[in-house]
Amino acid sequence: MARARSPEYPAISLKEAIDRVKMVYDKDYQNRLPKKVIAEHMGYKGLSGASLPVLSALTKYGLLEGRGDETRVSDLAMALIAHAPGTPERTAALHTASSLPELFAELDSKFQNGKASDQAIRSYLLTSKFIPGAADAAIRAYRETKQLVEAEAGGYIEGGLQEPSMSESPELRTVLHRSPAVIRPPATGTVQEVFNLDEGPVTLSVPATLSPASYQDMADRIEIFLRGLKRRSEAMAAQRRLDRDDVADE
Repeated sequence: MARARSPEYPAISLKEAIDRVKMVYDKDYQNRLPKKVIAEHMGYKGLSGASLPVLSALTKYGLLEGRGDETRVSDLAMALIAHAPGTPERTAALHTASSLPELFAELDSKFQNGKASDQAIRSYLLTSKFIPGAADAAIRAYRETKQLVEAEAGGYIEGGLQEPSMSESPELRTVLHRSPAVIRPPATGTVQEVFNLDEGPVTLSVPATLSPASYQDMADRIEIFLRGLKRRSEAMAAQRRLDRDDVADE
């Protein structure tokens, strides 16, 4: 019996794809390389069932170009690496990269730029010959990619626009700087994400390689941190409203 196969889709989100292509650039710039070497630069032992879907995803997003031993980091990837989040150049590159995967363009068209429930998109994918596991992975990559583009283009955080404040969590300290900001390169062995907000950039640095358990721990702590940040932001907004009312009464 033939093994069930799903239509092609990016196995990872654009955010993760950018992190991966940065690892390649940090070691070999835009030199033309065999795909095996590119996989090794990304932390894999070579071409395998783990690395091939990632290489394919980077190609689908336009972050790698060329074939075989003549593959290199693309100019589109360089626009994402070289320009700080929030700049017009990076924002334009994000929109381009996120629209290149055929499946994502199809979902944008079918569901008005992704404005549909995961259940609706999953049903559509299943009727389009996706197996369940592949449908779930495709939805995850699609959602995370949309969130990245929206976050950098309009300050979006899942759950709504938030007013930033300093973290009270000792485990996860974000640093806010008012513009103009100095964006420092990540330390060796770490990846760095910078979110440009009206009040200044928020910088998050994490180890480049995380175990599944460490990833889940970090995700759980970030979720707790964001809930606390939301409560503090809402409290500050409520206090400002009270202050305005007091001034009006005077």
